[in-house]
Amino acid sequence: MQGSLRKNGLGWMVLLIAVAGLSLTGQAQAQKRLKVAVVDLQAVLDSSDKGKAAKQRLRELGRKLQEEIKSKRKFKEDREKDLQKLREDIRSTGMVLNQKAQEQRQEAFRKKVRELKRFIDDTNNFIEDATAEFREKEVRETRRLLREIRDVVQVMGKEGKYHLVLEGNEGAAVVLYFDGTVDLTQKVVARYNKTK
Repeated sequence: MQGSLRKNGLGWMVLLIAVAGLSLTGQAQAQKRLKVAVVDLQAVLDSSDKGKAAKQRLRELGRKLQEEIKSKRKFKEDREKDLQKLREDIRSTGMVLNQKAQEQRQEAFRKKVRELKRFIDDTNNFIEDATAEFREKEVRETRRLLREIRDVVQVMGKEGKYHLVLEGNEGAAVVLYFDGTVDLTQKVVARYNKTK
């Protein structure tokens, strides 16, 4: 469930606009009132019970997928060895067998080659589909957990009377929650409309 949870530029821009807006209402007063918190969503995913359970489910699914792929590879390798032995057998007995028997063995060999090729194609398709399905499950699970965590953050933001709750760590931050007092959107629209 690793991946980029942060949108560096947008989060900082929103934060800067909010802080700049507060300076318009009186910087000293705003600094006394401004209450900001930070939540590292990746850390919540990694250390929460639901996050750990989701990782374990995905790990188990990945392990089963790897076992199935390993089993299919072993089957393919065994069939390739059988075909190699059959090819050597056809070559070594080619002079001993009559024409019809030799043709029958060669046709049996070609049939096994075609079957193996179909199996390889099917296995490659299986691996591609299973990998895509695994990634989709991982994304869906991560999105579900993040939605739940954001809901908790929103409730905690309101209960704690925070003006801003940012998602981030030392490297980046994105706004997860803000109360209406720091929203400058309409003022920015009005001023932007005045620019030429």
